[in-house]
Amino acid sequence: MISIGGLVSNKALSEDDGRSNSQLYERLLMRQSESNVRSELSRNSKRWLLFVVTATAIALLLVLAAAFVLAQRARTQAARYLRVVAPLRMGTTYGLVVTQLRNADIPVTLPSDCHEECILDIRFVNKWQYTLHLAPPTGLVGRLDFRDEKLVYKSTILGQGSIYAASVSEYPSAVSSVKLHQYKILVDLSPSDFTEYRKGAYAFNLACIGSVMGCKTDELLPTINDLEHATAK
Repeated sequence: MISIGGLVSNKALSEDDGRSNSQLYERLLMRQSESNVRSELSRNSKRWLLFVVTATAIALLLVLAAAFVLAQRARTQAARYLRVVAPLRMGTTYGLVVTQLRNADIPVTLPSDCHEECILDIRFVNKWQYTLHLAPPTGLVGRLDFRDEKLVYKSTILGQGSIYAASVSEYPSAVSSVKLHQYKILVDLSPSDFTEYRKGAYAFNLACIGSVMGCKTDELLPTINDLEHATAK
């Protein structure tokens, strides 16, 4: 015969076991849920990291591409400037020079007044390339001096940094000649000289603007030997 007390005790034990199993199951579910959450967070973190890395890489590529595009634009503008400035004669009026520059779509900052004296300073450089350390700083710099609204001086320089440079200067008393220094070429051009010498003097190597390898002095003005031979006659 089973006593009532034994039945009650067995029933209580069964209920305790049931509660323990239920609690264990709930803990297992909680752990599984926590594990799932951690896995989802890990996957989200990986996706976010991949997105950030991809976006950064694309942005960097766009910046690099833009730097080379802007360098190409500087070369194109420099070429248009040379086509305008090379044939300009001393005494050309300020208004006519400005009109020619504008017609050639050359960006230039004009002085507020040029009735007595003024200077136009025009630069074409690979700014973003050397800012990003992609190429040496190289540019074409043009200077036009006016007195009484007439052109009295022209200077055009293609230079790399502060070391290598080739320049052409033109002024009323200039005599066509060439001077060579260790890293610089200095060409004087007579304002009445419209021979092949003028063409050679302005034959700057504009490919140096934006060149990743950069250019040495003789590469800036490849016609230097011809100019030397012409002035030596």
